Amino acid sequence: MSKGLNFTNFLLIGYTAWKGFSKVGRGVVFCQIKKVDLPHVTVIMVPEKHQTVDEVVSTHFLAKAELIAYLHEWMVEKEIITSIFQAVDSYNPRQDMIILAKEGSQIEVDILQKPVITPIECYQQVRQRWDEFSGYISQIKI
Repeated sequence: MSKGLNFTNFLLIGYTAWKGFSKVGRGVVFCQIKKVDLPHVTVIMVPEKHQTVDEVVSTHFLAKAELIAYLHEWMVEKEIITSIFQAVDSYNPRQDMIILAKEGSQIEVDILQKPVITPIECYQQVRQRWDEFSGYISQIKI
């Protein structure tokens, strides 16, 4: 799911991760995802491929205390919940992000360790370019 996220989405996820951690402590960034079709481009002698990309519809930060209710609601297996909580307890919020992405009934958990841009840098980028991101920010809940 989240492997196809664009850079704007990544910055918003990092912004949400740092702002959420700063306010409530450890947790995950929940992302509601939808598939978006890319325009078809016809290239001579190359078959046309149908391509989609993941687009973040909304994000919000789930503190560790809230996370269990969501995972139980989605009927996630106990062993997976235990693994997610171990990751939440051990990740470095200054460098890493945990993303809980949901598309339809599919759920994916990704731990981004030492990404090229840290959550703090994402937060700073979004704040510096606030006019560009303010429309997206209204979709973010912390």
